Amino acid sequence: MAEALANIDERRVSGFDTVEVLKAAYRQLCHDRARFLAVLLEVGLREHFSGDSVRRLEVPDEFSPDEARAALVWSRRRADSTFELAWGVHRRLPQLGEAMSRGDLDEPRAAAFIRWTAGLTPQQAEMVCAQLVPGAGRLTVGALIEQIQRLVLAIDPEWAQKRYTEAIRRRRVVGSRNEDGTATVSGLDLPLDRAAAGCERIDDLARACKRAGDRRPIDHIRTDLFLGSLDGSLEALTDKEIVAHVLKHPFVDQSDDRSDDAGADHASRPTGRKPARSPHRDPASPRPDAAQRARPGNDRPRNDRPRSDQAESERPDPVQPEHAEPGSVQHKPVPGNGAGRAVREIRVELTTLLGLDEHPAEVPGWGIIHAGLAREMVSGMLAGEWRFAVCTDDGRLLYSGITRHRPCVPSERPSRDIRHSGIVELQITRSRLNDIVEGNGSLGLWTSLLTDLVHRTRRHLQATDDTTRSSSDVSADPTSARRRASAVLRRYVQMRGRCCSWPGCRMPATRTDQDHAADWAGGGLTTEDNLHLACRHDHRAKHDGGWRVTMPDPGVILWSSPLGHSYPTRLPPIMFGTLDPRPRDWPDSPPGRIPDDAHPLVTGLKPHSPRTSTRQPCNPQQPSPPSRSEEGPDDGDTQAHAPDPQPITPLLGQETDAPPF
Repeated sequence: MAEALANIDERRVSGFDTVEVLKAAYRQLCHDRARFLAVLLEVGLREHFSGDSVRRLEVPDEFSPDEARAALVWSRRRADSTFELAWGVHRRLPQLGEAMSRGDLDEPRAAAFIRWTAGLTPQQAEMVCAQLVPGAGRLTVGALIEQIQRLVLAIDPEWAQKRYTEAIRRRRVVGSRNEDGTATVSGLDLPLDRAAAGCERIDDLARACKRAGDRRPIDHIRTDLFLGSLDGSLEALTDKEIVAHVLKHPFVDQSDDRSDDAGADHASRPTGRKPARSPHRDPASPRPDAAQRARPGNDRPRNDRPRSDQAESERPDPVQPEHAEPGSVQHKPVPGNGAGRAVREIRVELTTLLGLDEHPAEVPGWGIIHAGLAREMVSGMLAGEWRFAVCTDDGRLLYSGITRHRPCVPSERPSRDIRHSGIVELQITRSRLNDIVEGNGSLGLWTSLLTDLVHRTRRHLQATDDTTRSSSDVSADPTSARRRASAVLRRYVQMRGRCCSWPGCRMPATRTDQDHAADWAGGGLTTEDNLHLACRHDHRAKHDGGWRVTMPDPGVILWSSPLGHSYPTRLPPIMFGTLDPRPRDWPDSPPGRIPDDAHPLVTGLKPHSPRTSTRQPCNPQQPSPPSRSEEGPDDGDTQAHAPDPQPITPLLGQETDAPPF
């Protein structure tokens, strides 16, 4: 069939036959997918160090998916879930693999059989497959799942209880970043009674806030309560104190005045006033609640946001982005967030914090964020550990360390509290650093920090030779014979490595182990040339799974598999080149909705004329389609009033490359 499809030009076949080609191509796709899963399973079932022979395992182990993960540069989550699918369709329920190979069953339907028969014995699952696999292609995935559930409950009436009990053992909380830069925090496989009770409590508290005078949409209030429960802002508060806290410290974003939340909330607003905006603030000055929170005796965070009834004239005017003059520092205003805890780590260019550019920042494990949010987050992390990375012009690490200087007046500097305030990594090239410090512009509260970086970088470069230069003060570490690295060396290896050194693994550096390439027990030294980062799974793959790690050249980590393949990875740069801004010409800034993203591409296509053709149908027996006038309004009108389509959720949600939080 593959050869026949390769010889067909679908652009030259009749309209009737295009559907036949489509069905044949899909059958071939199912066959190819079954073949791929069979090969993936075979790779995982090969014994360690059997590269020159044929020896198989009867049952896979924890590290079976790792060879394919390295070869295909997949995330561990994707490799594990796909390997489980391969095991299910070719070993646990082989009739599924046979149906896929024939082209009669596709992967989503096969995955439905595997997922919804997971709690059954092999014999019970085979009975379900024997009944439903022959006709599965005529059912949607949702309808197929319903049929599977009916048979499962008939075969094993206690299946629902067993499935629920088994799912509770997998309960967890996960966080992920959305495409628009926001985040989603979800509790998965939670006990139903406690989850329902928790939602009811948040709803009751939100309605109490409404009754007490909070005029925001109730979903926004629920969000404040949810996040306050997570970040510690509402810790040890009674219900009345929680309501008072939310009323006093609401999170109000700049788009709230464009909210389409109708009704009395907006009708009751005084004329001439707008909903509250987040106050603009100099990023060089600390957020008052951040300073107070870190001081003893101040358990509850403060937030000096104005209430929603504050007059517009009482708030500073928003500052529009400008191009900064060379040598001048423009302190960009940002709002505060009032969170009880900060993120674990944020990586941001120093010039962005100074307002000289709008380069994006990174929250490891969560992704890239825009400059305004980065400044807001950093303003609440003055009590954390501030690292610096001075780089060459191509973004490679030149010198690193920590600084104790902060862009705030001494009286407002909070006590150090890295547990709650995280790590801030400041990135800047050496040439840019010198230009800023030597320029004529005012550095404001950043003067001491920038001057400290310049002086320390110069002293370091003067004290080391170009041929033996280290990127940190660790070249002559007297503790190299010890097993554990010193704090300076450990911090440098984290900054240099950025994430786990396994090919394609994105586990952030602060969540990894520091592993000796040449084992310490075998005489390896604890030096920067012998240390690399590995997440706990990959660290165990080296010691228990038969993998080997070497560092043949500076900046290169080589992983060698038990089957004899080698997978090199290079240390990533610290800073990446960015393009010059070319923003859209928004009618308002920021917009209520992004026009280009409001609808999918197909929905946005509006033909200028009815979709008719002057050609005769290829099959004379097929009736001609009715004219547009007989069907009603054209697609343009229909689509313009149609609700936004829901995003399509993949069946196997685990098969993404997004790292776990």
